[in-house]
Amino acid sequence: MPEFADRALLEAALADPARAVLPPSSLTAYAALLAGAPYAGFTPSASMYLPVLVDLAAERGVPVAGQDGKTGQTWLRTVLAPAFAARGLRVLSWAGTNLLGGGDGATLADPEAVRSKLASKTRGLHDLTGSDVTPLHIDNVPDLGDIKVAWDHVHVQGFLGSRLTLQTTWSAYDSMLAAPLVLDLGRLLALADAAGYAGPVPQLGFFFKDPWGSDVHDVASQTLALADWVREASARVAAATDPSARPAQ
Repeated sequence: MPEFADRALLEAALADPARAVLPPSSLTAYAALLAGAPYAGFTPSASMYLPVLVDLAAERGVPVAGQDGKTGQTWLRTVLAPAFAARGLRVLSWAGTNLLGGGDGATLADPEAVRSKLASKTRGLHDLTGSDVTPLHIDNVPDLGDIKVAWDHVHVQGFLGSRLTLQTTWSAYDSMLAAPLVLDLGRLLALADAAGYAGPVPQLGFFFKDPWGSDVHDVASQTLALADWVREASARVAAATDPSARPAQ
């Protein structure tokens, strides 16, 4: 929609109570920008990642990060896939299944919601492996409650065409996996705000399946980039608050 690319059109459309212009997640993101509050998009919803909102974040000096928290299965995938590549092992296929209960399972039973979730979960794996044979299924299993179960089946080709199969099983409370990431994001976005960053902060892609402002998915590379950024941002804050910390001219 043109309203997603032009701020004046968006504001005019939002002023019309008869129109529903933005999805609820993007309305929340827009409200955060108007309040000058740093924002993290921890779900696969559109939220902040519309051109007009990204531009507005940069204009208003608001740091943002997203999208879709990399909590469990995808995190493990982005650890293993670079390891295969480093050993010269070619991924032939990487299939997976998620079993979810509780609110997540009910939400992802909706075809549109599961479509965006599957897209964010597979995009990084495509980039890391070069394979488009990465089928993933998500099923609602209500009796699991808040426990998430994930299975992966990886088929790899190596030396002299020999083949290797790896199977993994992951089971955990998703809230246990997500909570420390959310806490760290809150602290790091506060640091970004204090250091004067605006718009998407690519280095915070460490926390996400489909990082804004970055096409890096390899966890090791993301970890190094994040650590370097924290040091840089901390130095900016120190220089702004303590004149003696500023480098000599």
